[in-house]
Amino acid sequence: MAEVPGHSLAALEKLLQNKSQILLVDDSAMNRMLLKEILGGDYSILEAENGQECLEKMQAEAGNIALVLLDINMPVMDGFEVLKAMNANHTIEDIPVIMISSDDSNAVIRKSYELGASDYVNRPFDARIVYRRVTNTIKLYAKQRRLVKMVSDQIRARENNTDTLVGVLSHIVEFRNGESGAHVRHIRIITEMLLHRLLEISNNYSISAEQQDLIPLASTLHDIGKIGIDEKILNKPGRLTPEEFEVIKTHSMLGAEMLQKLENFGEEPLLQTAYEIARWHHERWDGRGYPDGLKGDDIPISAQLVALADAYDALTSERCYKKAFSHEKAVQMIQNGECGVFNPLLLQCLTDTQDELNEKLHPQMQEKQEKE
Repeated sequence: MAEVPGHSLAALEKLLQNKSQILLVDDSAMNRMLLKEILGGDYSILEAENGQECLEKMQAEAGNIALVLLDINMPVMDGFEVLKAMNANHTIEDIPVIMISSDDSNAVIRKSYELGASDYVNRPFDARIVYRRVTNTIKLYAKQRRLVKMVSDQIRARENNTDTLVGVLSHIVEFRNGESGAHVRHIRIITEMLLHRLLEISNNYSISAEQQDLIPLASTLHDIGKIGIDEKILNKPGRLTPEEFEVIKTHSMLGAEMLQKLENFGEEPLLQTAYEIARWHHERWDGRGYPDGLKGDDIPISAQLVALADAYDALTSERCYKKAFSHEKAVQMIQNGECGVFNPLLLQCLTDTQDELNEKLHPQMQEKQEKE
């Protein structure tokens, strides 16, 4: 390549590499040549002779194709079949397609748009119109991608802020309750693992994608009501009296009421999920829990998951009134019903994930044991 005055070869190569790439799909070499003449000055050109080759080129150049110019009538696979394949694998959502055909019937044009084509150009075509339509379509899609990214970044930033604030609040409760700094993190990890396994082995519960994210996050607020409990009772080293235990039990309703009284409770699914968990994570499958004595699946699945996570972490953590049990002993005690009665499906989830659970939480537990 000869150098252009004022431009190094490396700079020119970089410029060429930064050109948007267009895939020309037509069984006529003459048609491809004409389009290449029109577009080749400002765009990098890929070519395909039929629909099958088009799909192969799109797969090989995934993420690098800005637009497809697609003929309809071709051997092996025609343009409509390409559009159907792009709909099936969702590439039509990311790559705009402009159809090119000598057939200008309403039925063909309508079918092209129904299958997701962005535009339709009739042959014989005007070079300036083809160029302008291609350029406008590429710019439009680029603008849409920027807007989607901007919205995604804003949502992600909001989620990160929410996550941070929930973390700070839950750690305040944790600190006041004299629990280890890992408790909230453990509850979230265990809840998420149990939830994922539950979704794998059962369709008994209608849990949306949003709830799959919200439940582990909301789990960190399960004991928020303990803010309202006297520290002398919370951190008492010995066994609680019946009266003191009744005071401790009020934390579930206190937490639920705190959350429900927040101004935007009705519009925030996170707060509503946190309410369920705070209020009902001490209910038991046999109806012998508190505060409402709910039984079985009358207990929201979010609260059931956190109840089991909380029981496991309480057993494997050192508290002011007890030493930590080993992972194996804790699982055995829960399975034997020594810590109350749980949903059999969730007990199966605990059994299925126990090795992964031990591996994930073991570093924290090992560090704690080494400090003793």
